[in-house]
Formats: sequence, structure tokens, C-alpha cells
Amino acid sequence: MSPYVPRSDIVAELRNGLSNAAIAQALGCDRHRVGDIRKELGLPNVVRHVLTARQKWQTLTRPLEGGHLEWTGEHVGASRTPVMRHKEMSYSPAAIAFEIQHGRPAQGYVIADCGRDHCIAPGHVADEAGRQAKRLELRRAKKLGDRPDTCRYGHDQTVNGRLERDGRPYCEACKRAAKAVPQTQREATAAAREAVRRDIEERLRKGIPQVHIASELGVSQAAVRRTREALGLSVPRSGRRERYGSLAEGFRANTEPSDGGHLRWTGRAERYVYFRKQRITAARLSFELHFGRPPVGQATASCGMADCLAGAHLADRPMRQANRRADAAFTAIFGLAS
Repeated sequence: MSPYVPRSDIVAELRNGLSNAAIAQALGCDRHRVGDIRKELGLPNVVRHVLTARQKWQTLTRPLEGGHLEWTGEHVGASRTPVMRHKEMSYSPAAIAFEIQHGRPAQGYVIADCGRDHCIAPGHVADEAGRQAKRLELRRAKKLGDRPDTCRYGHDQTVNGRLERDGRPYCEACKRAAKAVPQTQREATAAAREAVRRDIEERLRKGIPQVHIASELGVSQAAVRRTREALGLSVPRSGRRERYGSLAEGFRANTEPSDGGHLRWTGRAERYVYFRKQRITAARLSFELHFGRPPVGQATASCGMADCLAGAHLADRPMRQANRRADAAFTAIFGLAS
């Protein structure tokens, strides 16, 4: 039950121009009683003044140093994106700022192009068209050339082509597709990409030419070049091959032992050993050095480690055939293992 409020107090507030609801809330009385007294006095109802969207936007901004403008209203999502609700509709404060500056609705997303996240200063925001125009000017100033017609996945760049802040191109269709990929798959892809980057770095630090690294790892020479530039490494000199005193010396210089008695190749991608005018594959040379004879057919690892070059772990065609016959005889006598 509402507490008793003197009639004179209600009349005083009515003559101050307050609405029934405002008086009821201020005095803690029934708003219907306030309405009855208003009728008795013949006073008109107070017309509620509703702010426009732009007026409400102005009440929820705060200036910062550097001409930036901060949104003090509602933020949503993990990225804390500013949002304004007005008359049961949601608005982008950045889009309102754009319309204040340019006098027209924005085309596409409006974001700050000043370097400060979520800045909504009218002069600091740009829509998709304005943003791309500025970045295209920067790209031309840097003399980076025309954008490609298609991305590597075949998307038309006249429709999907976009530019980063530094003028580098990217594909919006690819970006949308990447966002649709599950987080676990994105993490796996990132881990695989980092593993390749480490492999590239390891070979670059050994002075292996970029073209050989690209061939060995199945990546583009551009990817190798970007990794080298990020590491601040100089371009490996592509001089003549090292000279060795013999094929055996060349083989030892381009291999290193690993756990389990295995031997891995550390030389150029083509896996050849050169001596004077001779050229021989590393596996064939290792077989011959170990067994004292050339292999019949191809020499391949029989130890379970792919590309192992330890001589004792290699087998040629007759050895592989003999091993298969031995396996068949063992199976015929003892049967398959359970």
C-alpha cells in the first residue's frame, strides 16, 4: 500500500511540469491519484519527449585524446562490439558516426580506420567502400601492382577481393570459409603451418637454397622467402656445389646419424652425391659402400624409417625377394601369429 502523501506536495510537483509517473516515483504515491488531481486542476498531460537515435548516440559518447571517441553504452560479444538500442531496434554506433560525417548511410560494415579499436569518432570511421579506396591508394603509392584476378582457390577478386591496412590483398570468401571451419580444425591447421615454418627455418639456417627447400617441403618459394625475411636472414648464395675428395666423403658430409642406428639425409633436396663427373643417389651409394657391390634395382629402407640411409638398413630387389620367400616359408611352417 502506498504511503500517504499530502495533496499539496502532489500539486506542487504538477505545477513544476512533471509527469504523473515521475511524480509517483519521486513521492512514492499512486500515479492514478496524481492523475485524478491533474484532472481536478485542469492541467494537461505532459508529453513525453523521446530522443532521436542521433541524440541518444550523442549522450553515450566520451571524447579521448587524439580526437578519438569512446562508446560508453552497451557492448556485446567477446570482442566487446558497441551497440545502441533505440525504439526496440539495434544500431551500430559506428554506422551512426559515419552518417553524421558523410550524410549518407554506410555501405557494408563500418569500423574505425584510425588504429584504435571501436573508436566511433565520425572522422575516424569508414565503410567498406571508403576503407578499400584508402587502402587501394596506399597500395598504389607503394607500387605493389594490381590485385590478382582470382585467389588461389579461384574466387573472383572483383567481387571478393579486399585489402589489408598495409595494402596487402586478401579474399573475403576465403576469410568467411575459414571462420566456418571448427576451432579444433583451425588449431590443427595452425599447428601444421607452424611445423612447416620450423622446417623451413631449420633448412634456411643451414644455408640450403630456397628453391631446394621449396621442392623438398612441397611449399612455394614465396613462403620460403617470407620466412627468411621474417627471420632477417640473408639470401643463401647459389654458388657451385662443394667439392669432395671422394663419393664416400660427399655422402658422409651430407648425412647425420639419428636414434636407432638410422641415418638421415641433410643435403640438397634432390638427394644426389656428386664427385667430379659422377652423380649417384644417396641410397644407392650407401648400399654400395656397405655391401661392396651395386644394388640390383632400387635400394630402399627395410627398417621401417622412411628415407633411412644407413647401409645395413637398406635392401635391393634380390634381398627383398629373399625376405618375402623367408616370410612365406615361416608362415607355412608356423602359421600366422595370433
